[in-house]
Amino acid sequence: MGQIRTRCTTRCIVWQRDQKATGAAALPADVKAIVLLEPDRRSPEQIKQLLDYFVENVLSASREIFDPLHKALADARKQVTDVRNTAATTMIFREKKELKPARILDRGEYDQPLEQVARAVPGILPPLPEGAPLNRLGFARWLVDDGHPLTARVTVNRLWQQCFGIGLVKTAEDFGSQGERPSHPELLDWLAVQFRKDGWDVKQTMKRIVMSATYRQSAASTRELRVRDPENRLLSRDPRFRLDAEMLRDQALAVSGLLNTKMGGPPVKPPQPDGLWFAVGYSGSNTVRFKADAGSDKVHRRTLYTFLKRTAVAPQMIIIDAPSREACTVRRERTNTPLQALLMLNDPQFVECARGLAERVMREGGKTTESRVEMMFRLCTSRFPLKVETTEIVKAYADMHANFTERPEAAQRLSRIGAMPPDDSLDVTQLASWTIIANLILNLDEVLSKG
Repeated sequence: MGQIRTRCTTRCIVWQRDQKATGAAALPADVKAIVLLEPDRRSPEQIKQLLDYFVENVLSASREIFDPLHKALADARKQVTDVRNTAATTMIFREKKELKPARILDRGEYDQPLEQVARAVPGILPPLPEGAPLNRLGFARWLVDDGHPLTARVTVNRLWQQCFGIGLVKTAEDFGSQGERPSHPELLDWLAVQFRKDGWDVKQTMKRIVMSATYRQSAASTRELRVRDPENRLLSRDPRFRLDAEMLRDQALAVSGLLNTKMGGPPVKPPQPDGLWFAVGYSGSNTVRFKADAGSDKVHRRTLYTFLKRTAVAPQMIIIDAPSREACTVRRERTNTPLQALLMLNDPQFVECARGLAERVMREGGKTTESRVEMMFRLCTSRFPLKVETTEIVKAYADMHANFTERPEAAQRLSRIGAMPPDDSLDVTQLASWTIIANLILNLDEVLSKG
């Protein structure tokens, strides 16, 4: 072993002389600096570094060992570089060493500052936890402190609103002096306490709400109840309200079998009318022109992953009351307009969902019209159709089939609506007929509404 090391050292000395004579131009900067030093001025660490470099990169006897390792290391470094270059960046906050002073402004005028104020929480609420720093970390600890009355109450109120359409405090966005008092204050207190005891477990709280006898009531109402409790603030019946815009789209995709359930990834751009972004986009922006994505893996993703331009939200979503997200919207308004029905019946994305549902039923729903009607109805409403409903739908299908038999070109046009082509193995006249029936069922109030 000693003889091998001596031979390596001797060869390294010869190599150093050659490199020094040529100026060591091809060497890494740190190795070059050592080579150009006089031998007696090198430290033991530098001598070892030089010998290691020679053995690893120059000595021919060791190349077959180190070359594969160098290649693997280079590949790994390239992967790291690629990830860093393509990964999304996230802005972070960092405390300044010297805090910028804050002052009360006279009537809110920025150029009329008054006395300076220090960091603190509102005096009407509990103080910061003992030992908590006067920064965002201390503020976060204060928000979830057991003595803080608001965070848990606001959270469970929003969860209640998600289930019942209206919170125990109707003004879910305002728990202040101008907000509405809770309809059931003791229930709100109890839910908030249980939420904290469960370790702020949202899933457990939602399960508690939806398994309650209150939530499992019938949504049926009487005239007396509608007069006495028009907004269901007394919880006299199960809530009934139209689904949110994103839920309507995702529901249609899910029952049609088109929904792509992939989790995570970059945002996607389902089809929308062209030219909308151009009217509000800056010339140097990368969102001046809208370019729709292609492929089911993007077009049929959950609405959560849709790229959203706040100044030009997809009109399909705006029409059914989705917010623009230019400001925080805790409580959405729900409107009921003819334009919404027109959208749900005719928008290409919803028509494509109807066609997807038709294809699914034609493949999986059996051979008879009645069995296909039953499957389609049950997929959309989670119940079996009544006999009278089945009879009416079968009759409607027969009418549609007769119509498309006489107009095959119309059947072709209908079956081609959407981003994805239809299943060419299916009879186009039947497919168009079932698409109309699927569109009809998907637009039933029972399907569009929760209850």
